[in-house]
Amino acid sequence: MHGPGVGNSQGRKVRSRVRTQWLALGAALVVLAAVLVAWALTQAAGRVQVVQVATSVRAGEVIAAGDLTVAGVAFDDEVEGLVPLESLSALVGRVATIDLQPGQLMQVGMWSDAPQLADGEDAVGAVLAPGRFPVGLVRGDLAIAAPIDSTLGTFATIVRVIEAATGSNGELVVTLAVAHADSVALAQLSATDQLLLVGQAVAEVIVGGA
Repeated sequence: MHGPGVGNSQGRKVRSRVRTQWLALGAALVVLAAVLVAWALTQAAGRVQVVQVATSVRAGEVIAAGDLTVAGVAFDDEVEGLVPLESLSALVGRVATIDLQPGQLMQVGMWSDAPQLADGEDAVGAVLAPGRFPVGLVRGDLAIAAPIDSTLGTFATIVRVIEAATGSNGELVVTLAVAHADSVALAQLSATDQLLLVGQAVAEVIVGGA
C-alpha cells in the first residue's frame, strides 16, 4: 500500500494535467477567434461599392437619381464592367438602352452616353441670355420652361437638357427634349426670345449596402 503522501501527489498531478488541457483548449479557441476576425476583416476589405438599379426603368427612358442605389459586392474579376459608387452621379440623365429591373447591377452597355429623345418627345433649340437659366445647367438636367412675359399666359412645361454649352458672352446654347404636345409652343417662345428655364430639383439618391 502507498502512504497518504503518495495519493495526494498523484491527485495533484491529475488536476495539473486537467488544468493544462483546459488552458491549451482556451488558447486554441483564442487563436481560432483571432483567425475568424482576421478572415472577416479580409472579406470586408475585399468588397467594393457599385451602382445598383433601385426602381424599374424602361429602355429609352432617362435614368434619374432615384432610380439608382448602391450595393456591396466581393472584389474579384467579375467587378470589371460594373459602375463604382463614385460614378453614380454620371449615370443621372443618361438613357437606358435596355429595361432595367430593381436589383440589377449597372454594367457598361446598359445606358447611352448621349441623352436621346424618348417616345413622344421633340428637340427644341434655344439661346438664353444670362439670368434666364440656372447656373450650372448641364446635359441630363431637368428644368421648368416658361415664358418671360406673364401676359403670354401660364404656359409651363418640364423639359430635359440634351446638350448645353456656354457662349462667349455668357449665354446658354441649349437643346431641350420637350413633350410633343408642348414643343411648338416652346419653340415659339425660343424664337421670340421669351423663354426662361427654372431649375428642377433632382430626387435624393438612396444609398444602401449589401
